[in-house]
Order: sequence, then structure tokens, then C-alpha cells
Amino acid sequence: MSLRSGCRRGRHHRLRLRVTGALAAGAVLLLGSAAPGLAAAPVVGDGAAAAAPAPSTPVAPPGPEAGPGQWYIGTYGIDRMWERTTGKGVTVAVIDSGVNADHENLRDTVVGAKDFSGTGKDGTTPVGPEETIHHGTAVAGVIAGTGEGMGPIGVAPDADILSASMWLGSGLPDGAQPSRTQAAEALRWAVDSGAKVVNMSLGWNDPTWSADWDEAFAYAYEKDVVVVACVGNRSQGATQAWAPSTVPGVVGVGGLARNGHVLPAASAPGTAVDLMGPAEDIPVPWYDGGYAQAQGCSFAAPVVAGVAALLRSADPALSADQVVAKLESTAAPVAGHTFTPEAGDTAQPDPTVGHGRVDPPAALEAPVPEQVRSASAELREWVRMHRRDEVDDAAEGGDAGPAGGAVEAGTSAAPEAARPVLAGPLVLAVAGGSAVVLGGLAGVWEWRRRRASGPPSETAPEAPAER
Repeated sequence: MSLRSGCRRGRHHRLRLRVTGALAAGAVLLLGSAAPGLAAAPVVGDGAAAAAPAPSTPVAPPGPEAGPGQWYIGTYGIDRMWERTTGKGVTVAVIDSGVNADHENLRDTVVGAKDFSGTGKDGTTPVGPEETIHHGTAVAGVIAGTGEGMGPIGVAPDADILSASMWLGSGLPDGAQPSRTQAAEALRWAVDSGAKVVNMSLGWNDPTWSADWDEAFAYAYEKDVVVVACVGNRSQGATQAWAPSTVPGVVGVGGLARNGHVLPAASAPGTAVDLMGPAEDIPVPWYDGGYAQAQGCSFAAPVVAGVAALLRSADPALSADQVVAKLESTAAPVAGHTFTPEAGDTAQPDPTVGHGRVDPPAALEAPVPEQVRSASAELREWVRMHRRDEVDDAAEGGDAGPAGGAVEAGTSAAPEAARPVLAGPLVLAVAGGSAVVLGGLAGVWEWRRRRASGPPSETAPEAPAER
């Protein structure tokens, strides 16, 4: 469905009027223009008309500006990218709990939506249990928030959003397809609907996936789509990166604290980790109005997805593989991790931080590396090696487990694999000093939440300890 309406932008620019120099006493600053065809001549002291000044150079409209609490915009140099690109012409799909297209922070940004949860919704009505229903709207705000009111501005504020809603967390509706099947169908729909970047801030509590994902992700790569996913959070029991970040070709993103160090609660280790992004104190829109503050690699991933959209907007000729190569080859070191591959080095990246911290301005300026990995080829090779093992095991009467590469979601071999886990925990700080730590699947304490009545706090109150 198409949801675009009328004139969209004019939305994300916070107009700043700066007056330099002093105005003489009694002087009046006039904003406006003369009647068409008439040149207004200034009057000098004796009443004689002075010569009309030369036409001034047109002033460019103000560009995007970070909203309250968006520390990472300047720290990561995203504002410098905005001098050249704001994501216009690029569509980013958010496969999540659904995006509230009526929220002021996302109005006129969602251009297409579809529901895959089996609830009969339309993709713009968030779905799911209380602990996850907010998630998709928050993620979309990080990517393409309008900056209206006191809300955040997206990393790619002129990008368009596609919303594919699926059921995250507990209580899968009766008759609904397994959640992994929902994700595969949502990915195909996003690709067919014109997405050039797909964000999946969700995960399953194991690194494997079912065979229908092979085809869905291969389809995305064949259609030249960048797929970004979070790697999971230790606070939710992730001892290794979760699927779909483990799918070959997917850009797996872990979380960093404001001080640039790894945020242990918001990042899981593993060879699937490719890049690190900001995961602490991230302002987001709340799904039914107002704003909040979030934490977790769920919100580092959409920062990287937004940067990918900026790169594709700045140079539409770049392929998805080239975009990923630019992001990875220009990544900055992370404190405490010294992995610095030389050009052409094929060694595995650091298992905690991957290639390092995403460096948006460097990725924009850097040429495409000489060696560019092919997501399609990597996935084909993985399928050739691992699905063959599954076929051999089946022929021998064995049960293909993780060593065999994957199991079908919902089978007795992996009863939990069909249930996605919210990549959080999402820590929400709101005006009034109350907070809630979401992530019930991880056994995190919950506090009562109040609706935000003003801008989100820049520093979240201390969260209760996890059990």
C-alpha cells in the first residue's frame, strides 16, 4: 500500500535565524519581499534615493539539525554527511513490530506497509505484546525521524520507510505463521516494494536459521539490497550473535556506549559481528505518542542502516556489496580492541567488535576498496556446505542440529527457534524521572512508565540490576 501524501519535507529542518552584528537603536529588521517587478531603494539621511545594492546570493535553506539528546549525530560525524546527502531517493524497510505512520516524528515518511503477523493489521498499526509493541516505531525514528517537535531526527532524514510488521516476542496469535516464516516473507515483500536497505533489529536466541531464509536472503542480495541486523544483547542471555546477523552477507551490528567502549549488555560476540554503532541513550519516538530514550544494539543497527542509506543516496551507482565494503573498510578502532587489518587482509575481524566502529564521513569519502566481498557468493557457499550436511544427516536418519547449519523453525529440534527475542533491553527514560526496562524475555525488572510530556532526558536514570 502507498502511504505518501502531498508535500513531505519542510518537516525535518529546524530553522535557526542568526543575526550577526548590532542593530542601530530604533532600527527595524524586516523579513519579506518587495512587490513583483519593483526594486525597493533604501533611503539615505537627506531623503535621496541611494543606488540599489547588487542582488544578494540566495541563501540555502537550513539543513538537518540534531534533536535533543542526539549525542551520536555529532560524535559519529553524521551531521557532516548531511552536507552532501540526507538519504533522498532511498527506501529503507523496517522489519519489526510495525511503524506508527501517524506519529509526528514519522508523518509522511512511511510510503508502504504490510502486516505479516496474522493479526489483520496494515503494517502501520504496531502489533505484539506489551514488551515489544513499541519497537518498530522507535527503530524507524532512528533511521528517518522528521525532527518535528522535540523528537529525534533520523540518520537519513529524507529516506522513505517501508513498514513490515511481524509478531515479536511471546503470545504468537492463533493461526499465525511461525515467526521465522513471517520474517522471510517480510524480507521478500520489502525487496519487491523497492527497499535498497533493510533493517532487522530483532533476533532469535540461536545462531541458526531455517532453509526458507536461504532463498529469502539470496533474493535480497540478487536484487542489490543491503541487509542490516543487530547481533543480540548479553543482557538477554546472548552468549553469541543471533540470527539473522549470522546469515552470510548480513551486516551484523553490536553496541557501543557513549564513551566509545563496548557496551557489554548491548552486544553479543561472534564472527557475525561486522560493525559497532551507538547503543546508549538514543532518543526515539514512542509508538502511541511522545518520546523516550532507548538502549541496546536494536538501535545501533538502524544507525548503520541509515548511514548505508546516505551512501546509496550520495552515489546511486554503488552496489550493495560496495556500500558494505566502504562501511567495513573505513571502520574506526574501538578502545581495547586492536584489530586493524591491512588492505586485502582476509583474516577474521575481531569477534567482539568486527571491523570496528562505523565511521560515516570516512565511508562517504573513501573510494570503493579493490576487494569487495559478494554477499550472494558467501551465502551460496554456506548453503552448499551446510545444507548438504543436513541432507546427508536426513538420509542417515540423523537429526540436523546446529552443526548441520539450521533447523526448521517450530520443529521439536528447536522449539525456541521460532520465537524471536526483542533485541534490547530497551531502556526508556521519560520526563518526570520514571523509566522502564523492557525485555521481559530476559528476566529484566520492569518499572511503571509514564507518557513523556517533554523532551527525553539526555541521561537515563540508573536501571535496576538484572537478575
